[in-house]
Amino acid sequence: MKSQVVERFRKEFGPPSRETAKVKAWDIRSDLGAVVQVDQPNKEKAAYIWLPYPPDNQPVPEIALEYPGEAGRHSNTYPSPGLTRGLPALKLVVRSGSELEDTVQYIRALRDSHPLPKVTPKPMIESKDVILVDVSTMPSVEKERPRREAIPRIIQREVWQRDGGRCVECGTREMLCFDHIVPFSRGGSNTVRNVQLLCEHCNLSKGNRI
Repeated sequence: MKSQVVERFRKEFGPPSRETAKVKAWDIRSDLGAVVQVDQPNKEKAAYIWLPYPPDNQPVPEIALEYPGEAGRHSNTYPSPGLTRGLPALKLVVRSGSELEDTVQYIRALRDSHPLPKVTPKPMIESKDVILVDVSTMPSVEKERPRREAIPRIIQREVWQRDGGRCVECGTREMLCFDHIVPFSRGGSNTVRNVQLLCEHCNLSKGNRI
């Protein structure tokens, strides 16, 4: 997946502005960088893409982990515009071609200062076989889910202070991100009571249990 992301970014944004053994980075705008990790993940069929935190009241991709400015993160992201040390950031976990295309659309909207589109997890399709079904047996279409809005900075600061800058599960201060106790897609809100600090490992482990 990592090589697929790199090639798609080359096609869309040109050659990387910066390359190291761990990342390939694109300076898309003076305040907008996109960083693709090439050192991780090692086993999972996924790619990690780092982006600046969106403007207030703009939606956050459902496939993203939200990192507060105070938390440590991949140091190779710091030289990129909008990702300097101390600024909040997003880490998108992309697992499919459709999620990659949605991510490209999201970055385009950030670049052009347009309203940000939704980026939602897509089910993995193991087979390309076409199966004919009786459409009369299909369930009714669910109402469109609300967009996941960025956590307001004032809420981030209160949660950080309440949780003492530590993961509430294991107590580490490393790779911290914001987690919705009740997922936003299930009606959770951006309130102090529904947001907690988790490290990346505990956050991803929680996602695997849901």
